[in-house]
Amino acid sequence: MLRRFRPGTGDKSPLLISGDGRGVLCLHGITGTPYEVRPLAEAFGRAGCTVAAPMLAGHGATLAELAQSTWMVCGFSMGGLLALRLARLHPADVSALVVMSAPLRLRRLQVMGIRSVARLPIDLHKLPGFCIPKLNGSDISDREMRYDNPGLRAFPMAALAALVDLMDVVRADLPAIATPTLVVHGRRDHTVPMEDSLELTGCLGSEVIERLWLEKSFHIVTLDVERAVAIDRAMRFVGRYAGWADAEGTPAGARAPSPDAPSVGNR
Repeated sequence: MLRRFRPGTGDKSPLLISGDGRGVLCLHGITGTPYEVRPLAEAFGRAGCTVAAPMLAGHGATLAELAQSTWMVCGFSMGGLLALRLARLHPADVSALVVMSAPLRLRRLQVMGIRSVARLPIDLHKLPGFCIPKLNGSDISDREMRYDNPGLRAFPMAALAALVDLMDVVRADLPAIATPTLVVHGRRDHTVPMEDSLELTGCLGSEVIERLWLEKSFHIVTLDVERAVAIDRAMRFVGRYAGWADAEGTPAGARAPSPDAPSVGNR
């Protein structure tokens, strides 16, 4: 029981893998660390790509530091929202997007509660202890990965308020984003409802939208039991639409894991 409240011991350090001219940026989620995207980043690195998986601003240390950060100074989850924002602002620099478990809206009552708290005449950034604990730890069905994950064990309300603001900005961006996009979501996600990814695939302006629904996975699909499937599909998608792929759609030099049979489809 107590183990779920202890910080995980996994490697949370940023990754920078030197490779060729094919660049991949992997962004983790809110309260998370590069540990969340390390398997994905390392797979692209083994394929010879240059890969960066930075620690987002305010993450990797304490709730107080995260409470002081905003999304403007800061993938997967929130990282997926940031990736969409980058594609909107710098379309010529982003050849393909893989958006995993992105919180486009969250649940209505959750957002109403966050907005109500944000309107209170208090400075949430000075109250890092004002947070929502993760009572069951990280949302991963794989128990070892759940307990090894070194992410923070609570969501500061200040950070959640900033996340809601980012969601508003990204939703307005979607029709103008023309980048080929793969949307990935776990059907057993307890953090972000599946409806968020359905809305994402319905609102993006891209002519190329593919989706991967993982039947057994919780929220952090990059660490969960179907991570090999998610990584394989992400590598094939990026390889194809960034122009790096061999005849099978895999980035040259890659040794992609053998996938199970996920639910896959187009828009």
